Amino acid sequence: MAAEKLGALVRRLGPLCDLHLSTWDGPVGNPGQVWVEEESRTPWLVKVLKSPILNPNNPRGHLIRLASQPDLDTYQTRLGEADELRQSAQDQATAAGLPMRFLAAELDLDKTFLRLHFSAPNRVDFREFLRELGTEFRLRLELHQIGPRDAARILGEVGPCGRSLCCRTFLHKLRPVPLELAFEQQLFLSPDRLTGACGRLMCCLAYEHEQYRDALEGLPKMGARITVEGRAGKVVGLNVFQGSFTVQWSDGTRSEMNGQRLHDRPDPETQ
Repeated sequence: MAAEKLGALVRRLGPLCDLHLSTWDGPVGNPGQVWVEEESRTPWLVKVLKSPILNPNNPRGHLIRLASQPDLDTYQTRLGEADELRQSAQDQATAAGLPMRFLAAELDLDKTFLRLHFSAPNRVDFREFLRELGTEFRLRLELHQIGPRDAARILGEVGPCGRSLCCRTFLHKLRPVPLELAFEQQLFLSPDRLTGACGRLMCCLAYEHEQYRDALEGLPKMGARITVEGRAGKVVGLNVFQGSFTVQWSDGTRSEMNGQRLHDRPDPETQ
C-alpha cells in the first residue's frame, strides 16, 4: 500500500493568482503562513491557503521550509529586478515591431528563471525573440501570453461598480461566464453595461444565477404560447421577484399573472 502524502493548497506570491497543490517535504505548515516552494529545482514564495490535504492530486512543487526574513527581503529585491527586465523586454519587442505588451514578470529567489506575461491582439510567433532575449538576460526564460481577463487581473483596475475587480481581490479561479446568465436574469441591456474591465461578461453575473434559476421554476419561458382560462396568449415578460409573468392576449391587451395560476399546458404550437 502506497504511503500517504500530505499537501496544501497554495498561492504563489506574484502578479497572477496562481493557485495549485504542493506537498510537504517535512513539517506541515498552517494556513496564512508564507513558505518556500521548490518547483523544478526553482525556489518561489507561496502563501498557504489550506492545509493539510491528504494525497493531493498532481502537486506542482514541494514546500521545503517556512520563509525567513531574508527570504522575504530577497523576494522584494526580485520584484524590482523583474520589473526592470520586463521593461527591457518591452523596449526590445517594440523595436522589433512585435505587438506584445508585457504586463508582469516573475523572477525566482535564486534569480535563475524569469517568466514574462504579455498580451497581444493575436497569437505571436516569438521563438526567435525568445532566444535573443534569453541570451541577453542569461536566464532561463518563459514567455506566457495571457488573455484579457488575466490582463485585467494583473492591472488591477476598478469595475463598473466602483470597487476593485473581483478577480483581483477574492476570485481565485476565473470561470467562463456564458451569455445565457444575462438572459436568465432578464438583463436585456447594452453590451457595455454587461462587460467588465476585461471586455468580457462580468464575473458577478454568476453570483446570483442559482437564485434566479430557482425563481424561474414554475414560470413559462419568454415567447411561450399559453392558454389560461380559455384565453390564448403569448408570454412577453417575466418578473422573478414577484413570481409573475406578463401575457399579451390575442386581442392585443396585456395582463400580469401570478405563476401559480398557470395550470394549462403550453399551446400545441410550441410543442
